Amino acid sequence: MSLHRYILLVFLTLTPFTLFSQIRSDDPVVEMLDSLDLVRYFRNNKFTTDRNSQNIYNFREDEIPEYTEDEFRKRIEKLDALSPFSLQYNPSVKMFIDLYAKKRRSLCSRMLGLSQLYFPLYEEKLAKHNIPLELKYLSIVESALNPTATSRVGAKGLWQFMYRTGLMYGLQANSYVDDRSDPELATEAACKYLKYLHSLYNDWNLALAAYNAGPGNVNKAIRRAGGSNDYWVVRNFLPQETQSYVPAFIAVVYVMNYHKEHNIFPAEPKYFNYEIDSVYIHKNVTFQQISELINVPYEDVKFLNPMYIKDLIPGSAKPYPLWLPKKFVGDFLANESKLYVAPVIPADTQKTIAGGTTPVVEMPVTDTAKVRVDYVVQKGEYISLLAKRYQVRVTDIMEWNKLTTQTLNINQKLVIFAEKGVVASLQKQSLNTPVKEQAQVTNPATQAKYKYYTIQSGDTLYKIAAKYRVTVADIMKWNNLKSKTIHTGSKLKIKIG
Repeated sequence: MSLHRYILLVFLTLTPFTLFSQIRSDDPVVEMLDSLDLVRYFRNNKFTTDRNSQNIYNFREDEIPEYTEDEFRKRIEKLDALSPFSLQYNPSVKMFIDLYAKKRRSLCSRMLGLSQLYFPLYEEKLAKHNIPLELKYLSIVESALNPTATSRVGAKGLWQFMYRTGLMYGLQANSYVDDRSDPELATEAACKYLKYLHSLYNDWNLALAAYNAGPGNVNKAIRRAGGSNDYWVVRNFLPQETQSYVPAFIAVVYVMNYHKEHNIFPAEPKYFNYEIDSVYIHKNVTFQQISELINVPYEDVKFLNPMYIKDLIPGSAKPYPLWLPKKFVGDFLANESKLYVAPVIPADTQKTIAGGTTPVVEMPVTDTAKVRVDYVVQKGEYISLLAKRYQVRVTDIMEWNKLTTQTLNINQKLVIFAEKGVVASLQKQSLNTPVKEQAQVTNPATQAKYKYYTIQSGDTLYKIAAKYRVTVADIMKWNNLKSKTIHTGSKLKIKIG
């Protein structure tokens, strides 16, 4: 190496941090962190903090502790001794510690809470691929644990995959589903990609740099650094954004391990990892339908399933997962068949009539005759009111009328299919403008047929309902049961077909 190049390298190695006196306002790490504050779900009292049991240093609630440079250095040295990463304390790392522990304390608290939802999944995948568990903290740098985060260059999800990189690791995307926002699939892909990057450099800090800037930029920086494989030498030749990437990672490792020393405690999420489970969906279903079916909050379904772009799970030969709080899974399985009575009509499904287009309105075929109501919206009426009045679902009305919003306008015409008895009762009460009844809908092929099931030891109505994909209420109705108590050897009538 020439003397001139050697002197340049020594200079850059000794003074690498004077270039960055403060974090840029447009730094991607800051942008991702701030994006967490814009997600409505995180702001609607879904997170609670228990300071009393965790405040081992008896800090005041508004106290921001201060520590010496030596204390920071010693703590990071302890973390470094147990890590395959080269964790160093320097001014760049200190800037990011201040970002998380001082300037964005409330968001740091929220990330600590979200870690209880996502880290068990991360740790399982990282252990499977035999790569360091510290990599779970990388997702905080990438997305601040915001599953819907999208960068200004188009990277998406917890692990911020670009579209083409995602495709290389099996993450598909279409108009309805983006696997990059699927926590499980994206974490699996991130593990494979990080493992590959480490195989290129045999150094985890350089692998992190390559995750951010791409292997091409890291290879170029290594050449400019005279072939050095020391990240802290190579760092000076990396793109400016990437130069702050590993220091941000080190700061996250520090803060997540020493948050109590900084008077920061987890804002615990509504659901922990062990409180959610998945079922699989085979037909088009909206989040609204799921919410109404089992009374799970709509916003919870949306938050736990960030991979679905239009709040709809598309029907496909490949079943798609639906993540739910475990306490709702049993009810979902017992009532799932009801979801498919009125299939979701894709937005682009139309037919041509007299030179124009009109929605294809599919009336649900059931055993009970229904009538069509041509309804005119009156002043002060809204869609949930009409759904309650006609004893149908909001999503039914939206599907029958091809509505994309729940907002209704005065004199807007709607089609509603309701039970004949309900319509007759409403007509008597004069609650509607004149109703035009059309032919009753019946289907001879769906005339009721029953089979008889003999109750076995250990059976409950919930188990039997799940077995036949009906509801407990259905079984009680068909058998005139007044309670849910059943007896071994008795027979139950189950409607089939």
